[in-house]
Amino acid sequence: MAARTPLEILQDEARCSICLEIFQDPVSIHCGHSFCREMGDQKSVRPNRELAKVSEAAKSLNLQRDREEEGGENLCEKHQEPLKLFCQDDKRLLCVVCDRSKVHRDHSVVPVDEAAQEYKVRGLWMFRDKGPEDHTVGAPQFSWQEIVRTYRKMHEFLEKQESSLLAQLEQLDTEITKAHEEILQRLLEETTSLGTLIEEMERTYQQPDWELLKVRCSAASFPPSPTLVPPPGNAWRGPNWVRGVGRERKKSLFPPKSVAMSLTLSSPPAQMTLDPETANARLYLLEDCKLVRWEFCEQDLPSNPGRFKFEPCVLGSKGFKSGWHRWDVEVLREGVWAIGVAKESVPRDRVLHLKPDEGEWALRHNRNGYEALTSTNVTPLTLRSVPKRIRICLDYEKGRVVFFDAESKERIFAFPPASFQGERVFPWLMLTGHAQLKLLP
Repeated sequence: MAARTPLEILQDEARCSICLEIFQDPVSIHCGHSFCREMGDQKSVRPNRELAKVSEAAKSLNLQRDREEEGGENLCEKHQEPLKLFCQDDKRLLCVVCDRSKVHRDHSVVPVDEAAQEYKVRGLWMFRDKGPEDHTVGAPQFSWQEIVRTYRKMHEFLEKQESSLLAQLEQLDTEITKAHEEILQRLLEETTSLGTLIEEMERTYQQPDWELLKVRCSAASFPPSPTLVPPPGNAWRGPNWVRGVGRERKKSLFPPKSVAMSLTLSSPPAQMTLDPETANARLYLLEDCKLVRWEFCEQDLPSNPGRFKFEPCVLGSKGFKSGWHRWDVEVLREGVWAIGVAKESVPRDRVLHLKPDEGEWALRHNRNGYEALTSTNVTPLTLRSVPKRIRICLDYEKGRVVFFDAESKERIFAFPPASFQGERVFPWLMLTGHAQLKLLP
């Protein structure tokens, strides 16, 4: 067993036998035993001043030993505190007490590790300036050019990684936008079908009772409703995909219109055509009033208040005062043209301003490209491809007019919601030059 040091013996003698700590305000009892005042009966004790002095000496020696163990030999000679600071003005180590003294109050004082790091960096620059031949033999030799070359390679690699990630994000954003537009287009189509069916049902319920009985008699001739199943894969195809017998095909949310349904509910919707009574004299209507082209020579047409006398415009034969509706316009020959919807009250005998405030919601093509004819100024449009067939969707109640590329399903432009003020709205076309347009279906 190793012999105890004098400091350990002193600490044992100055330790309370009850709390096992250095005496705090020691007291003695009649038998001669001593302990801390707070550990015994306060009535029959007396202070032990001699033991208190010994305890204070033991505490001081213990504190000094802890400081030496913490700082080793790196202690302030004056204050016996660890030297943890460095004075950059005097280039010497300081303790916290020295730092607060008047001598170093206005000096630049930093922690020891920070000062050491700064001197390490200075040593690296000295190594670069002097070159490897000035150092001791056996030290690692590095070329400053190699360090710069390695850094540049890492920088180029990170730039390539950044460009690759940005390209992937851009492609992902494009795919998300395209998917969103496709979903919106399908929702518009299904909502239009739903609105059409509601209108047909309302007309049916207004028929006489004997007409309604035809529905019950012909209900048995309805084909069985298709069963809705989840689409294969992870791609969203909307709620309008159903599985047929032996193959997959696209259907509406409702059973197909059979002959019986057409006869009992109402006659099928009329095909969209152009109204020859509104066509300008330079517009020639062909193919059962579905195709229109412009000619320089005016036709000799009967005058009527609905005909456009100044602008080369024509309206559709059917107007709308409610519901969802859509139709397509096929661009057979490019030129200057505009398509959209117009109120029934648009002027026929003067220049049109072509903006929603005047009753027209239109998309125009000219030598400058494509542009939406908005209320203030025209809005230039940048399209990914030249649309050959443009779909126009109308929501009368919400006052929305939206243009789509009917082939790619991408949205071209959507006008802000407006109010048609209960007025009938018609398909509207304007063209000149070599342009040829066809209204579908």
